Amino acid sequence: MATPPEYLQHLLEDAMGKRTKQWAVPDCGLSSALRFSVQLEDSSRVFVKAATDEYTEQWLRNEYLVLSSIGGKCMPSVIDWLDKPGVPPILITEDLSDAYWPASHQGVTWREGDVAMLFEGLNALALLKAVPALPALQNRKNSLWSEIAGDPAAFLDLGLCSERWLNKAAEALIKAEKDLDITGDQLVHGDIRSDNVCFAGTGAVFVDWSHAARGNADHDLALLLPALCLEGGPAPYHLMPEGGSEAASGSAVLIQRIISDHLMPQWLKNVFRKLITIELEWAADCLGLEYPDGKHP
Repeated sequence: MATPPEYLQHLLEDAMGKRTKQWAVPDCGLSSALRFSVQLEDSSRVFVKAATDEYTEQWLRNEYLVLSSIGGKCMPSVIDWLDKPGVPPILITEDLSDAYWPASHQGVTWREGDVAMLFEGLNALALLKAVPALPALQNRKNSLWSEIAGDPAAFLDLGLCSERWLNKAAEALIKAEKDLDITGDQLVHGDIRSDNVCFAGTGAVFVDWSHAARGNADHDLALLLPALCLEGGPAPYHLMPEGGSEAASGSAVLIQRIISDHLMPQWLKNVFRKLITIELEWAADCLGLEYPDGKHP
């Protein structure tokens, strides 16, 4: 049982008109906002998310904008929004503790049929038009692959490919990255991954809309596929055979992060190396390149 800040307990009980019995922190999720599944005195439950700084406040306002303006069965329903002067905003939504969550601190387990429902949910999201007030996705102005190829030592030190492979592939990767267009008017979640989805009834419900935006809905699928493959799902090429630009861009982002973040823990570096390999093989399939010839993580 978790102990909430006193102010949060008072505000929630006042908003709900009920006392609280139990507060629990969800088993997964990376948000630095306060997050609790709360059981009320009548045994009903709500989910509470409260901002902790200016960044989480901005993200929470973004999330509330989506949930309150668009809604639908693929999102949790809003119960209340507390936005009082001098107090960080608080979002109260339906509690999904009884849904099936594939991700936990013990790992990720997709049941038979889950991945199909996940893609059905993504297809439904792709049909939704974004709220104009959401931030718009912008295409990258600089080429990360140009930077990597121009100073390749740190990337080559990862052992994922040889210098020969990089020299042969660099031009195609740079062009593909530059051709990527993520702009548009569709609703983009911006952070689809296994710990941000659950299954309630016969459908997927996506949570944590902090990074929602207006853009190209393919962006969500492209962000999801490499991690899903790592978790036992299909290879990205089988679902996005024209995704060379997405793969080139995604691999470059991960490479820049792993070589620039000197405090990244080793376990996360290992995950990144596997994801980069998946992205590069996806790019190779789409762009007609050789597979990277380095050590497979």
